[in-house]
Amino acid sequence: MRPFSLFAAGFLLAAPAFAQEPPPPPVEPGLAPGSRLVEPRADELVRKMSALLASSNAFALEADEVYDEVPEHLPRVQLASRRHVALRRPDRLAARAAGDAVNRSAWYDGKTLAVLDEAQNVYTRIDAPPTIDGTLDAVFDRTGMVIPLADFLYGDVYGRLMGSVQRGVYLGVHEAAGVPCHHLSFEQATIDWQLWIDAGDEPLPRKLVIAYKTEDEVPQYEVTIRRWNLQARAPDELFQFQPPAGATRVELPVLMAAAGAAAAPAAPSTAAPPPKHEGKQEKKP
Repeated sequence: MRPFSLFAAGFLLAAPAFAQEPPPPPVEPGLAPGSRLVEPRADELVRKMSALLASSNAFALEADEVYDEVPEHLPRVQLASRRHVALRRPDRLAARAAGDAVNRSAWYDGKTLAVLDEAQNVYTRIDAPPTIDGTLDAVFDRTGMVIPLADFLYGDVYGRLMGSVQRGVYLGVHEAAGVPCHHLSFEQATIDWQLWIDAGDEPLPRKLVIAYKTEDEVPQYEVTIRRWNLQARAPDELFQFQPPAGATRVELPVLMAAAGAAAAPAAPSTAAPPPKHEGKQEKKP
C-alpha cells in the first residue's frame, strides 16, 4: 500500500467545490423489498453503456472468465475459460467457450439453435424463437441456465441489469482490461455485483464480478472483456452449424448432463456458480 502523501492530501482539500461528486444516497442498512437507492452517476453510466450496445447492429467480443465451484464435502475450486461471442441483430448469434471445465459452442441462425459439446462430441439442435432476446429466454426456460454475458446481448441491457437493483454506487476510475474504467457496485436481494465501464470515448463494459451471497460459501463469477469490435463482419455462414465428423445428436437435457459429467469429480456442473446460473441476472420464476 502506498503511503499517504501530505501533498496529495493538500491538493484534494484545495479542489474546487464544483469538481466534487454529488452526495451518495442515504444509507439504508436493511434494504426492504422495492428499495432503490442508486447514485445518479452510476445509473447514467449504465444507461449510456446500454444505449451504445443497443445501437450496434453487429459486434464481437473476447472475454476471460474465472468462477468458483463449491462442491459438497470438497474444497472450493476456481475454474477459468475463454469465451468468444459474435452477434448480428436481431437474429444471429454464435459463441464458443473453452477452458477448465467447458468446451462448448453454439450457433443461432434465426430459426434453430445448435449446441456442440466438443469434449463429448455430442450436439443438439432445437427450434428457436425469431429473435436473440427470445432465444436467450428460451434457453433459460428449458435448462434453468442464464448464458454467460447474456445481459450484454439483449436489446435492453439497462433493463436486464438494473431491474432488480436495490442499491448502487459510483466508486471512481479504476483499471480493468488494461484501460481506465468507471467502477460501479450494485446490490440486489440475492447477489452483489460490480461493473467496470470503459472511461474512454465508448462506454463499453470491460469487467463484471458477481457474488452469490445467498449460496453456501458465497461463490463468485468474474469476466473480463478484453476485446470489443463494434464493426464486426458477421456473414451468414458464421452462424450456421455443421456437425463435425462422428458427432452424435442428442436431446438438450442429455447434452447438459454430459457436459456436467465431463467436469466431475471436481466440478459437478460446467455452469458458472451457482449451478444452473451462468450470469448476473437473478433467476426468474
